[in-house]
Amino acid sequence: MTTTSSLQFPDSASARGFTLFEVLVVLVITGMISAVLMQGFSIVLRTRLSVADKIGDLQSVVVNQSIVTEPIRGIVPDESKDPTPFSGQARGLSGRTVRPLLSPPGVPTFFTLTLENAPGGTKLVYEEKGMPKADLAHWPGNGPTFKYRDFKGSWLSAWPPPGSVSQTPWLIWIDGGPTLAPLMISLQGSHRPATRFEDLPFVNRSPFAQ
Repeated sequence: MTTTSSLQFPDSASARGFTLFEVLVVLVITGMISAVLMQGFSIVLRTRLSVADKIGDLQSVVVNQSIVTEPIRGIVPDESKDPTPFSGQARGLSGRTVRPLLSPPGVPTFFTLTLENAPGGTKLVYEEKGMPKADLAHWPGNGPTFKYRDFKGSWLSAWPPPGSVSQTPWLIWIDGGPTLAPLMISLQGSHRPATRFEDLPFVNRSPFAQ
C-alpha cells in the first residue's frame, strides 16, 4: 500500500528573507524620520522654554510695576482732622493712600516714596508711618525723578504749585532716565478734600450748632 507524506516544503523563492540592501534602506529611512522628529521636538522644546521665560519675565515686570504704582494710585486728599496734604519733589513724595503696601487697604495711610542713591544707580524706597523701609525698585544711574501733571496738562517738578486749588496731581511720572522708559501713573479718585457738613460756613451760625 502506497502512502503519501503530508509534509509540504515551501517554495524557496517565497520563503526567502530580506536582503541586506532592503535592510539598509529601512534603516536609512528610519534614521531620517527619527532625525526629523528629534529636530522638531528640540525646536518645540526650545520654543516652549523661551516662551515660558518670557512669560515669567513679563509677570515679574507686571508685579514689580504694580508694587510701585499701587500706593500712588490710591493717593487721596487730606482731611481737616488729619492734615497730611500731598507733597511732591523731584526726588520724593509723601501723602495719604488707601492702597498701602504694608497696612490694611482702604484705610488712609501716610507713606513716602524716596529716590535714594545706591551702589550702581538709584533705588526707590517705600516707607509707611511706624513701618520699616522697603526697597521697591532699582534704576541704573542717578537720572530717575518724579514729575507731576496738573489739570491744565503742565508737567511740574514739585507739588503743589503756587495757587493750586487741587491737593493732588492728575498724573505722576517716574522718569527712569535715558536708559529706561518712563512710568506714568494716574491717580484715582478725587483731587480735593470731601466737603463735610461741619466745615460749611453757615454751620457755626446755625441755631442748632452746639
